[in-house]
Amino acid sequence: MSHQTTTQTTFPAGAPILAPDARAVADHYTFGDNPTAADRLALLAATYEPSSARLLRPCAGVAPRLVVDLGCGPGHATRLLHALLSPAATLGLDRSGDYVAQARAVAPPGVTYAVHDVAGAPLPVAPDFLYCRFLLTHLADPGRALASWAKAAAARATLVVEETADMLSPHPAFQLYYRLVGALQAHYGQALHIGRTLDESLAGSGWAVEIDAARAIPLPAHRMARLHAMNLATWRHDPFARAAFTPETLDALGAELKAIADGHVEAPDVRHVMRQLVLMKG
Repeated sequence: MSHQTTTQTTFPAGAPILAPDARAVADHYTFGDNPTAADRLALLAATYEPSSARLLRPCAGVAPRLVVDLGCGPGHATRLLHALLSPAATLGLDRSGDYVAQARAVAPPGVTYAVHDVAGAPLPVAPDFLYCRFLLTHLADPGRALASWAKAAAARATLVVEETADMLSPHPAFQLYYRLVGALQAHYGQALHIGRTLDESLAGSGWAVEIDAARAIPLPAHRMARLHAMNLATWRHDPFARAAFTPETLDALGAELKAIADGHVEAPDVRHVMRQLVLMKG
């Protein structure tokens, strides 16, 4: 297969960015729970598992009894948590009934799942270990969620958080994708790069920082392009996206991402800066 080092695609002009709507629904999950979204989460879990595992393995020393995976989706991280931390029980919580059903279908012994809105309702249990990855980025008020989790957690509980601080690529398709998805999230009061501002959300939340690291993770462009193309196929149907971005722009972007994913266009690694926090209930 022949490769080219640069792309000749010119993205259509006129991709307007609308101002955030103060009336937008809080904690609107723009990335969906359809089959394509579920496949994307499986690929995302495989992509980030090595980095998450490096963070979680030392946490086994706290010997948790009850681990809760907040916003568990189809349960990929839940199963990783259970395998690495060896708690008596692990519970995955997600407000998507479809995702919870998928997770239950392959749950190993000791792992259970329940439908629950972890951002909008008190936790149904008092865990001594909590985990979330790419969850706070989808919340309009992450500080409120963090405080709610601290209130429910057991004394001296641990919370591990992983969120994006930056996504960097010199390739125009990636740059455009991050610009558009950032605008989409901003419309709903959310932050794509929430890892930069987590200190504000943690202030007064009841959590004290034990470990705070920004890990730069180089990720293959073809894999990230496939992830983004799958995500674009879902969020392009969001009401805001339909109003704010032209179909021509999204079509061209999707085609370029697919070309990178399929190996027809070369692109350098995407540099993902992940903010990783280990917190303790004060």
